[in-house]
Amino acid sequence: MFGPMQVTKLFELSKLETVDEAVARLLEFAEYPQVFRWFQFPTALVVFVAHADSPDSGAVYVYDRKQCVWLWVDFNDQNYGGYSPSEFDVLINQCHFFRLAASPALLESPVQWMITPGQGPKVLGRLPENRSHTSPQNGYIPCPL
Repeated sequence: MFGPMQVTKLFELSKLETVDEAVARLLEFAEYPQVFRWFQFPTALVVFVAHADSPDSGAVYVYDRKQCVWLWVDFNDQNYGGYSPSEFDVLINQCHFFRLAASPALLESPVQWMITPGQGPKVLGRLPENRSHTSPQNGYIPCPL
């Protein structure tokens, strides 16, 4: 569980949109999952969402309040079905994920982070030049309107 962290920019919002509107857009994008966890910081909002019929297949999203962009956080851990609420609790309580998430610029930097239970986030190195934190299509995954 966990390992090298992968961050993908999903979509950008207007600076005029409120946090509630930003969450509504995320929920629409993700086909209306349930919000299991919600944590606010001055520069970020962290949510853990999953569909009610499959709570063990949740996803972690971070909203960068300064850049007005949603980020999807995943890990190269072969846990392809997503995460349970208890696994998310391990992420925040034993891996100190909020050290990164509270400053979304750290998530968007070209640094590769290693997330391991019982340890704080560790830098593995820089991401290769040809690998970016964005999707291949003009920097963002298309957002349905």
